[in-house]
Amino acid sequence: MRGTASRAFRTLGVLSEGIRIGTLYGFSSGEMLDYVYENEARGRGPLGRGIDRMYLNSIGWRGIRERRANLIRTLTAIVVTRRSLGLSTRIVDIAAGPGRYLIDLAESLGGHDVAIECRDLDADAVAQGRTLAAARGVANVTFLQHDALNGPPPSADIVVVSGLYEILTDEAAIRASIAAIGKAMPTGGLLVVTGQPHHPQLQTIATLLTDRDGSPWRMHLRSTATLERWCRQAGFTDIHTHADTLGIFTVSVARRAANVEAAQTFVRLVPGDPHVAHPCPGWAALTPAQHVLDR
Repeated sequence: MRGTASRAFRTLGVLSEGIRIGTLYGFSSGEMLDYVYENEARGRGPLGRGIDRMYLNSIGWRGIRERRANLIRTLTAIVVTRRSLGLSTRIVDIAAGPGRYLIDLAESLGGHDVAIECRDLDADAVAQGRTLAAARGVANVTFLQHDALNGPPPSADIVVVSGLYEILTDEAAIRASIAAIGKAMPTGGLLVVTGQPHHPQLQTIATLLTDRDGSPWRMHLRSTATLERWCRQAGFTDIHTHADTLGIFTVSVARRAANVEAAQTFVRLVPGDPHVAHPCPGWAALTPAQHVLDR
């Protein structure tokens, strides 16, 4: 049965634009996620577009799009709250791919008080993101080719790690990455990180889909408790985690802890609920983020 499914995927799948992109760049690549975010079926003729629509409607990709929406809502919550306090915001996503969701975020937020840096190791994804941002006239989103695991971590008000740790099997590398981000982050800074405690298609994905190097795409599930524990060990606190409606992906927000001995004063900006008021029409009305002055 698996052999039949694999043969059908390789033969009929070539008619689908999404499957073509995944085969070319890797199904876990930024280019693939960017196509999934667009969610516009394309392919060779009606059959190819039909196959592409079925592919894009798979439960995993639906979860990815909901994760994107939750990320945008969470980041909007933080930026809107910071604005109410007269604070500008610098956001860095350490593995952003082409960064389409961040370009969307910058457009929706407007203003000159938000700067977003999209980092990625893939030069093609970085170039694609620069082209997209330029075409849409978004000047406050910049791109940098950078190794998220081996290069120096960013210093920013918000560091985003979306979709990276879910595709890594080296847990020591993940813990080291979180620790490095925490060490570089200013007191009160926020880490926004996604997790994957469940996925109903792990075996199908490992059988049919590949990474960039052609090896099977094998994901490793981790509990929310594990991810939150690693964040606490790296010096983060006030951790809030929210799951999607499918129970596949989570978005966690964690604050870089204060240096209590130095009696540092700072503003805590952790949304207790990612469903916050979005400035763009068409988005659901949501509750505002929490903001508390800690001493």
